[in-house]
Order: sequence, then structure tokens, then C-alpha cells
Amino acid sequence: MRRTSILVIAGLTATACNEYEIKETTEQQYDIGESADPDIVVDPVSISFDDVLAYDEAGAPPTVETRTVTIRNEGGGDLNLGEILLVDDTGPYSWSNLSSVLVQPGGEATFTVEFDPITAGEVTNQILINSNDPDEPVVEVDIFGNGVAPVIELSPAEFDFGTLYIGCDADEVFTVTNVGTTDLVVSNVDFTTASLDLVHDLNEASNGALPWTIAPGDIRQITVSNIPFDELPDTSFLLVDSNDPFTPQVASVIDGTGEFFGEGADTFEQPISSPTDIIFAVDRSCSMYDDIENVQNNFDIFVDTMDALDADYHVAATVEDNGCINGSDLYIDNTFDPSDAKATITTMINLGGSYGSNTERGFMLLETCLANTGSGDCNDGLIRDEGKLNLVGVSDEPEQSINNYTYYISAFQTLKDNPDDVVMHAIGGDYPSGCGSASAYTGFYEATVATGGVFLSICAVDWGSHLEALAENSASDVSSIPLSDLPVPETIEVTKDGVTTTVGWTYNPSANAIDFDADYVPEGGTTVDVTYALYGECSG
Repeated sequence: MRRTSILVIAGLTATACNEYEIKETTEQQYDIGESADPDIVVDPVSISFDDVLAYDEAGAPPTVETRTVTIRNEGGGDLNLGEILLVDDTGPYSWSNLSSVLVQPGGEATFTVEFDPITAGEVTNQILINSNDPDEPVVEVDIFGNGVAPVIELSPAEFDFGTLYIGCDADEVFTVTNVGTTDLVVSNVDFTTASLDLVHDLNEASNGALPWTIAPGDIRQITVSNIPFDELPDTSFLLVDSNDPFTPQVASVIDGTGEFFGEGADTFEQPISSPTDIIFAVDRSCSMYDDIENVQNNFDIFVDTMDALDADYHVAATVEDNGCINGSDLYIDNTFDPSDAKATITTMINLGGSYGSNTERGFMLLETCLANTGSGDCNDGLIRDEGKLNLVGVSDEPEQSINNYTYYISAFQTLKDNPDDVVMHAIGGDYPSGCGSASAYTGFYEATVATGGVFLSICAVDWGSHLEALAENSASDVSSIPLSDLPVPETIEVTKDGVTTTVGWTYNPSANAIDFDADYVPEGGTTVDVTYALYGECSG
């Protein structure tokens, strides 16, 4: 091809992508072809950005990676560059710094391509370079880039427990997964809720304490539980913060609703004077004479104490094998003055009379006595259904009934709706070694421990204080209210005379009852209402 020299006196440079000004005049001499057409040549026509961090590990802004593209004019005429376009201009690629829109024959222009990934993954694109080259008006430059970053995924993104019966519960496991290409660091987990019905567990036994470092493809699991205690709908938000540069916080929305299966209600009126029934089983063997006289001589103190407590009491002593109470009075109550009460208890014990085979078998004496309290029996009227039953053994020997103490406790408790209304007390030889000439009162000692009664030493000098202690521990003050149905404990509400109270009481699951603390026992005449949710059938 014949070539000609041409002097070009012009130079344009770019100050921005599409703004240009004449910077200087230079003289360059090019060899051009015979044709006066421009001929565009682009280098490179394929650009690769490999494994570019989408974040800076030290916390500073990431460094943007760049590549330079060179445009040469190998034709004989001026190359005029038109639009330079990204096929997808919404991604992590951009271009800038075009040096000139006019490329003379033999000259060149350059611009830069930038890759600034915001998350992990491969991203492809194309740059289209438009020019006045008649043979190749558009040149395509392929771009490939791979972003490197942690990517958090929280699943499920939302969850509804639906409706559960109050008292039931359900769990859902939420999974935090690193679907990125480098370590994910979970720095914090928040559980935002206005309800106590929805709770979460970070499972630190398996996950470890925060922060969690999760390798690509690895997971951590968070458990959310719904334990409804009311019928209000509940919504909670599980929020997880991490070093994912694109989504630093992800959230799951969690819903749940409770529903009453049924509702229980009990009403109780505290009696002005609560009934209590007390029966002494007295060993009348010869070694007991002095001790029995102490009981009889100090019995007026016992009566005075019961009267001071304003107690509604029945008191009797059983000593006969047939179980029947001696004398014309079946029991002593608050109509007796102390002297009459002392005379009556003396008659009941009948110290001078002969004793049978059960005198050192207190449990059996009580069993026979109580077996005769039915309608028409010899002890009919001795005990009352609504009263507290206090059974007192008095002996200087071990308990010698034919069955274990647990057998008799169970038998006596069948007489009451609430087993706690049966309490065993004892006056006997100290446990475990005895005292003086008295042997340890084994059997009865264990019964007092099992039922919460008092054990008093038969070797004590002051029998007045003994009987006073027995009186105080036998007076009934209805401090426990049995419930008619099985409640969901967290839903129990207690009111006294219409005023809700949240202190001074606890739910006793073994007795299915409300137990009042000593300082909070309702006064006589108080109406106590207890309402609660009933358990429904829980699935799963």
C-alpha cells in the first residue's frame, strides 16, 4: 500500500467521561494507509478480575480494582469515539478517564474499567465502544469478575406458630448459614418482642458464645419457642448482625397466638374459726405413768392456748384396743373451761385401767379410733370433714404397729380431700438414740417429718411448753386452698375480696393447691377467688 505522511496539529484530552478540552498543540507524523477511513483496534477485548474482596478485613473501605483499555487507530482517517456503554450499568462495574474522543491515525486513547463487588459471586458484563469505524462501528469488551465475601442467610425468613392452647409449647429452629466464599462473623443476635410468650435460645452449648465465626457452607442454629400464656397475638423479630458487606443485618418475623382450652375457677371463704381435730394416742404401759400425769396436769395450758388462738377444736385421747373414747364426753372443745378439760382428758386416758395389746402401737390405736367415726359408730362426730386432722403419739418406746409408718400415713390421708390436712405429731424418746430411760420413738418420728408435724422430747421437764407448742402447731388456719381442676401454673390469678394479689402465695403442684405464706394467710371471712387456664391437648 502506498503511504503518505500527514502532519496533525491538534490534541484533545478528556477531563471526565464525556467532557473534553484542547490541552496542547503537538506535531506528530503518522504513516497512514491509502484509505482515509479510521480503523479501531481495542486491547484487551476480554478483562478478568479474579477473587476481589467485597470488603476490607480491617474494616476500612475496600480498594477498587481497575484495568486499562487501550483504543488505537490503525486507519488513515480520524477515529471519533462515540458512546461507551456498559450493557448492565447497575452492577459492580464502571468506566472512567477516557483520555480522548478523537484518535488520529496511528494514535491511541485509554480509559479504565473498575470492579467494586458488593457481595460474593461471579459477575459478567460487556462494554460497548462506539466509533466512526465503518467496518466495526461497535467493539465489545467482555468483563468477568469474581467477588469474595461472606454472605449470610437466615432461614426461615418468617414463621407463624399458628394457634396453640395455653399451656402447650412449640419450637422452631432458625438456621444461620454462610453461603458466601469467606468466613462469616456473626457479632450479635437480638430478639425483639413485647411478649414473654416467645423466647429464643442461642444454643451456646453447641454454638459457643458470640461472636460466631462460620466457615463457608457451615451453619449455626437458633431455637425459638412459643409458650403462650394469654390469648393475645404475639410478634417477635429475630435480628442477626454480621460482617456480610451487602446485608449486615438479616431478620426473621415470628408470630404466634394462644388460645384457652378451658378456664377453671374456684371460690373459697376463709372461715372465721377454722376447725381442727386433735387425737392423742397414749401409751399406758407402766413406764409411762409419770409422763401421762404430766400430760394431765398441764392440759389446762393446752386448752388455754387453743382458746387464745380462737380455734374451733375437738380434742380426744384414745387408749383402748376397740378404739372407742373413754368417758361420757366424746371430745373436748372450746365450750370447756380448763379445769373441766383437764378432768375430761384424765377420764379419757383412764390411767388406772387395764391396757390392751395395742398400748405401744400408737398407729394402730389411731387406726381403730378413726375406723369408728362413721355414722352410728362409737366415735361418730369426733372428726369433721372440713377440719384439719392432727394425730399425736405419746410413748417412751419405739412405735410397734405391725405396718410401716408410710402405710398408716396413706390410710389416714384418705380421710381428707387434701392430704396436707393430716399432720402427725409426737412426744417420745429423742431420735435417734433416745433419752433417759426412753427409747427413740422411731416410726412416729419419721411420720412427723413426712407430714410436717412437731416432735417433742418426752424427757423434757417443762410439759406446759410442750403442750403449748402442740396447740399452736395443731390449730387450723386454712393456709392452703385445693383447686378443682389442673391449672396452667403461669395463668393462675388469685384475688382476696376482689383485689388481685401476686405475693404471699405459691402454687403447690403435688397437692394441686394454692399455699399461702404465714404472713399472708387470708383472715377469717375473706373470700378468695382463684382463676386459671386449663390444659388442652398438645400436639407433638
